[in-house]
Formats: sequence, C-alpha cells, structure tokens
Amino acid sequence: MSTYLYGITFADHPAEVGGLRGVGSSPAPARVVRAGDKLSAVVGDVEGELRAKRRDLAAHQEILQALCEEGPTLPMRFGIVADDDTAVAEEIAAKADVYTAALQRVRGHVEMNVKVAHREEAVLGQILADDEEIRTLAASLREDAGRGEAEQVRFGELVAGRLEERESEDADAVLRYLLPLASEHEPGPRVDGCFFNCSFLVPHEKTGEFQDAVRRLATLVEEVAEVRAQGPLPPYSFTEDQ
Repeated sequence: MSTYLYGITFADHPAEVGGLRGVGSSPAPARVVRAGDKLSAVVGDVEGELRAKRRDLAAHQEILQALCEEGPTLPMRFGIVADDDTAVAEEIAAKADVYTAALQRVRGHVEMNVKVAHREEAVLGQILADDEEIRTLAASLREDAGRGEAEQVRFGELVAGRLEERESEDADAVLRYLLPLASEHEPGPRVDGCFFNCSFLVPHEKTGEFQDAVRRLATLVEEVAEVRAQGPLPPYSFTEDQ
C-alpha cells in the first residue's frame, strides 16, 4: 500500500473531503496527514500501478476542487505517490517555508484558463484585403497559374509571416483586455490551432467579472476568432515550480 498525494493545505484548512473517494482500482477515502505545525497533506491509499483513466482523473480533480472551495490549496498533478504517510509528511515539512509562501500566493484566488483560435478563412480574407503586396501577388498568381515556384514560395512566406504578426498582435490585445482582472498570469504551452493560451490567477470576488469579460471578448471577436475558457480551476499553473 502506498500514499497518493492530492494537495497541500494550511493545517487549519477544513479539508472536508472524507466523503470523497480517490484514485485507484479500489478507491479509498481522502484523508488528512499533518506535515509539521503549519501544513497538512490531503492523501489517500493506493495499491498497484496507477493509470490516468477518466474515472481516476475525475476523482483527483473532484477532491482538489472541493479543497480549493474551502481554502488555499496547492494542487498536485495526477500520479504523485510516496511510500507512506511519513514520507509525505517529512518531504512537505522539509520545504515548509516554500509551500507556505506558495499557499499565501494563491490564497483567495482561482485559476482561469483562456484559449483563443483564429477562424483561418476570415483572417486570411482580412490579410488579403489589407495587404497590397500580398493582394497583388495573389492576383498575379491567379492570372498566370504557371508562374515559377519561387513566386509561389514567396507568396506562401508572405502570408505565413503576416499570419504570425497577426497572431502576436491579437494575443497582446487579448492579454491587455483580461489582465486588469487578474493578479497574475502564466502563458501556457502552444496548443495546435490556438494563438493564445494563458492562465490567469483571479481573485474569488472577481471571478464573475472575469467570466463576463471573456463572454464580451468572445462576442467582440466572433467573426475572426473562437474564445474558450475553463475555470474556476485549482491553481495548477501557479504552483508548478514547487
């Protein structure tokens, strides 16, 4: 039997998760392990090899969501297992100052993730309409389909370059629009089809206002882009360096 780690909290966190069962083939109830004077770990018993099945991922997320609703929580990624409760407690206690600072950082906040993808045909249409050099070259290629490969390559490079500039410009505009409602932001990895992927650390009291701003943004750009938002989420993006 091993100990599975869901998250780290302050010792005075309510941690009312006893009714929630966690990951594994025989899901055990979540429970609390003290880790020194200031901190606690929310853990569960697991046996055998863990796999990221949908049911287990959902159970992991459900426990973290419940914890975050009750107070500041450092969420752990799926799959962190220790030999036993003692090993978990000792590891956390050894870095108590680091974890305490991280909990203070996310106290009173949730994570909101926003992704934005261009509607390619609409954006290409705008680029062709606005860029005289590209428009002229496109007309020339249409009139003479047999033009050399160099001209076709040049056209492709011009379009790709302008698309890249447009993505950068629009990403900056989206960030400026949403950033006033967040305490921090953390750019995410590149997502296929999206020019913007960013997580925001948003105060609880501004969550509704942030969601309203995302909806307004989606309306403003609906002709040329699709906006997707997730959250409120446990603040994964702001605790990953712990």
